[in-house]
Amino acid sequence: MSRIFILAFVLFATLFAVNAAPLALEKRETEFGQCPNVPPTVVTLDVKITPDPAVAGGDETFDVKGTMQIDVVTGDQMVFAFIDLVAKQLLEDPLIVDICSLPGVTCPIKAGTVFSTTQKYTAPSQLPDSYAIGVGIGSGQPEFVPLGCAIAFVGGNDLSAVSSADLEVWNFL
Repeated sequence: MSRIFILAFVLFATLFAVNAAPLALEKRETEFGQCPNVPPTVVTLDVKITPDPAVAGGDETFDVKGTMQIDVVTGDQMVFAFIDLVAKQLLEDPLIVDICSLPGVTCPIKAGTVFSTTQKYTAPSQLPDSYAIGVGIGSGQPEFVPLGCAIAFVGGNDLSAVSSADLEVWNFL
């Protein structure tokens, strides 16, 4: 009888020890995808950020790749923005740069040609619970025509509702 109690005690002690051990946390990568409500000719850019996830007030490095459907020429711009999803407004002024002045980019970039560049951008000093990070490429003045776009939704419980027709991403870029 005492052997059964000893065995039961050892099993319960082992079970409690295993459950009490900290579980390895899975790092969730910020995933950029297609921007909602843009014309079908707008290319979805491949974007990776470092550090990931974004750190409030920290320097973010954006690695952007894409294959444009339309030639990119001098004067075309790349925009980086952090968007508050609840207030539906920019967290800070976006970073707007001439795409042809970025490292690794030689203009013109002919349609169908893969390009890749890196850009640093300081994240807002305060990030809300749910926000979006948008990256866009546009052409033309005075009317800005979208050529490429990517957006990542961060935080919150159910971002699928926010990422639908509610959010006109291009208005922020």
